[in-house]
Amino acid sequence: MAKNFQSIKSLPKDIIINLVTSILGSLLISSIPWFLAGKVRLSILLFGLLMIAIPYLLFTKYKRLFKLIKAGMDGYYYSFDLSENRKIFDETQSSFCYLGISSNSILEDFRKWTDESTSINKYLFLLMDPESLALKRQIAYEKGISLDTNISSLNTQLSQIIEHEVEVEKKRIYSAIEVLKNLLPFRNGKLSIRLHKEFIPWWMYLLDDKKIYLGILEKGKRGQDSPAMVISKNPDYPSPFDPFKNTWDRMWADAGKDI
Repeated sequence: MAKNFQSIKSLPKDIIINLVTSILGSLLISSIPWFLAGKVRLSILLFGLLMIAIPYLLFTKYKRLFKLIKAGMDGYYYSFDLSENRKIFDETQSSFCYLGISSNSILEDFRKWTDESTSINKYLFLLMDPESLALKRQIAYEKGISLDTNISSLNTQLSQIIEHEVEVEKKRIYSAIEVLKNLLPFRNGKLSIRLHKEFIPWWMYLLDDKKIYLGILEKGKRGQDSPAMVISKNPDYPSPFDPFKNTWDRMWADAGKDI
């Protein structure tokens, strides 16, 4: 999993370690001509060439992380593994918000977490309305159908496949709602559920109103197979966190009353 996740938090430490080990390695390699043949100038030349190469090699290795910093992100998952969910839940201190379709894939870990966690004051789940027309568009997109395609023009076989998957997803959503309503946080008023009617190109975890995990839903892929970004709120100036937080606030308000 470490190779699947890039984080800027470890960047300074990693650069220092790699820089020190690279210099020591260069010294060792460049000393070989000196020790074996007494060629001091050759050793100095070789060491100088290696010193020139080290910055380029480090930049090449960390250029993805430099791009994350430039984009205002904290980290990036090339593919988001469901095993990461519990670690993310445990980061939460006061509030956890979820935006997605059914939440079915996270419910077991979420249930275990809520059984053990006592400090969280607010859980908000914004699921897709199972009767919304957007659900069909969402399933079609997952099947590889472009957003600009007229779904009604699809061939009969593909239409039947999508209709079947829509019915399956409806059952997942209704099932997830029942599971959530049976959890202790719902019974004690800490967990609220609302339904949205929009196609969404991502799933979202919002932690404590200051950190977002944003899963990018790719055409033709299930959500858990797609990459995810980690974005934190910047207290001093606007950042990529803000438009996603504003989108969450708008969709939660538009969804209306709790169910």
